[in-house]
Amino acid sequence: MLEKLKSFRAFISPLAAFFVGTMLTSLAFSLLSSSLAIRLNAQVSTFTSGIVMSLYYVGYILATLSSYKIINRVGHVRAFSAYISILSALVLLHAVYFSAIYWAFLRLMEGYCLASATICLESWLNSRSNNKNRGVVMSFYMVTTYLGAACGQLLLNMPDESGMLTLIVISVLYSVALVPISLTALPSPDVSKHKSMSLKQLYTTAPVGVVGCIVSGVLVGGVYTLGPIYAEKTGLPLYGVSLFMFFCILGGMLAQTPIGRLSDKMDRRFVMMWCSGGLFLVAPWLHIFVSGETWQLIGAALLLGCGTFVLYPICVSHVNDKIDDEERVEACGLLILLQSVGMVLGPIMISYLMQKFGAISFPLAFSVANGVFVLFAFKHISFKPNVDYVTQSKTDPVPVTQSHVYPEIAKFDTLVDMAKKSLLRKKGRL
Repeated sequence: MLEKLKSFRAFISPLAAFFVGTMLTSLAFSLLSSSLAIRLNAQVSTFTSGIVMSLYYVGYILATLSSYKIINRVGHVRAFSAYISILSALVLLHAVYFSAIYWAFLRLMEGYCLASATICLESWLNSRSNNKNRGVVMSFYMVTTYLGAACGQLLLNMPDESGMLTLIVISVLYSVALVPISLTALPSPDVSKHKSMSLKQLYTTAPVGVVGCIVSGVLVGGVYTLGPIYAEKTGLPLYGVSLFMFFCILGGMLAQTPIGRLSDKMDRRFVMMWCSGGLFLVAPWLHIFVSGETWQLIGAALLLGCGTFVLYPICVSHVNDKIDDEERVEACGLLILLQSVGMVLGPIMISYLMQKFGAISFPLAFSVANGVFVLFAFKHISFKPNVDYVTQSKTDPVPVTQSHVYPEIAKFDTLVDMAKKSLLRKKGRL
């Protein structure tokens, strides 16, 4: 047991700065989404709130179509720093003026910046893992993501009538998140070589992972965008809303590591199907317990989070198992694009149903989405029972060699190494 603990520590410790930056970014994102959703719902209709908040994910879609070019040009660290800096400034602009149209534009730009930063992080992380440990690495990444997101919900209880203090705290959190990522010793991926990949190629490679990302977007977008509104419509006070959101995200966090380990030991498609099948069965019953006793609220939120947040990292791991290192940046962008499509369509459709039929539409929509995905996954597993995974990954999370952003730099370093070896030969040391 002690040896396993030491091995795990040696495996994860080089990624510590990476995970700290991720956690702070998620903390800020979570607090921003919930606080804006509550403030919007107090001034405009539920359907309008759903549209404004979902434009965040339209920004995600735009980012997946263009930001990879900047990442491949300047490298992961510089690109991440630039996007998070802009995001920190955009947050404060919410305090300047209130208008549904103005806030929709800000949400669009915020989505663009955070999606671009996420592409940096996820493609970087997948390039530092391999097929045998990718599930665990991605699960640990999601643990830090949801730990930050869960803590962000608790910050909703800050005494702040004007909302200005909340925006300042969010801006500061984004700025501080830059520090560990900028100073990490973990080498950036080599962006001098990259392959293009189309959506058709990605679907042909891993259809279950592709469709799973869309369904994941519907679920995650529904929770982040409409979760606070749903909890409020069931009659919960602000404390109850923050409790519901906290334990929902905490449930997703607690499920990450065991599900990630399980997906490393078997066909990941089965794990996806079982997780979605479980949420398909329990989602309609959660509505009964949300407005009940505190322990019932906590239990319902934990179950909803467990089923909602585990799907995306398994889909990403499944797809990355079957592609080359040079394809990861664009593949990551496409996966985020697919999830963003779900994040845009999901809140819009669910908010319309909630306005027309009431709060019960929220858990019922989750059940329907998961039921459709289970049928799709079962169909493809029955047609292709054996998955031939690519064993191309030669990378390891431990930083061993420095990556180069430009081929000219790589050539220069090679010449320097040759000159050193030549000098040592002359001195008789080599």
